[in-house]
Amino acid sequence: MQVTLVAADQDLQASITSMLETRGHEVTSFAQAREGLDHLERDQSINAFVVVNATDASAGAEICWDARLLSSFERPVYVCLVAPPLSSQEFIEALDCGADDVLQLPISADELYARLRAAERLNQMQHKLIEMATRDGLTGLYNRPAFFQRAATLCAEHGAPFAGVMADIDHFKAINDSHGHAAGDRAIRAVADCLKSQSDIVGRLGGEEFAVLLDIGDPAEAWRKAERMRRQIAMQEIDLDRAAVNLSCSFGIAIGEPGEEIDDLLRKADAALYAAKRAGRNMVALYDPDTMAVQPRAKSVVRSAKTSAQRRAAG
Repeated sequence: MQVTLVAADQDLQASITSMLETRGHEVTSFAQAREGLDHLERDQSINAFVVVNATDASAGAEICWDARLLSSFERPVYVCLVAPPLSSQEFIEALDCGADDVLQLPISADELYARLRAAERLNQMQHKLIEMATRDGLTGLYNRPAFFQRAATLCAEHGAPFAGVMADIDHFKAINDSHGHAAGDRAIRAVADCLKSQSDIVGRLGGEEFAVLLDIGDPAEAWRKAERMRRQIAMQEIDLDRAAVNLSCSFGIAIGEPGEEIDDLLRKADAALYAAKRAGRNMVALYDPDTMAVQPRAKSVVRSAKTSAQRRAAG
């Protein structure tokens, strides 16, 4: 595990670091709690935070509280307090303050190893739950809720504009009808592989429809990026038992204003996508407010029910 250790006592710090490194754990040690917490906040790969306080268990519990605030559902952190023998009330306080575990001094190496093994099992299970909750099972892309959450966070945190891209597989119903759903699944996975090679923020919003967030504010550059994806997909052949299917996708792009919500950005990208479909498919369209109508829709829904029905009819 990646462990951050906070211990003001240099002898204890050296001793526990040695114990952990002997069993293959990667340890970064600090004497000051603030430095350890800053390191935990910066390095998202850390999955264990150990606080050693040989004199004041209450102060150690407060540090555990600060560490717990830096963890989340998507970023689980095992927090452990190492302290002298505690009273029942002190033990309860430490757990209530966010410690997952409390070890008593003098510390037993075997007990420390056993607690970390248990923490690692829980950490692995939580990561699996996170994957199941946030990833599309067929493609491994973000699912719809996770994409909107991740994209909304980025749009809110960064002042620079993003490009929102909507993509839809052309004539997907015909692929399913002619070749079966297994072929449709292969087509979806092939498109997903192409899209995620161009961006870290890609979601499958449902069926054959995808959304991409690009850290690009220039329309020409965003168009070139989407055109590269379109060409790469157009070169794909899905191998079947007795035939091969060629793919194509239509793309719609919109450039967001600083601070624009992801819902509004994708509404515009969806209008551009619909325009690309009407113009003949297998092309990239850039949102133009003078010629492309944005359909009203419920918040966090990419398009209205009426627009969905229209696109299904168009194929």
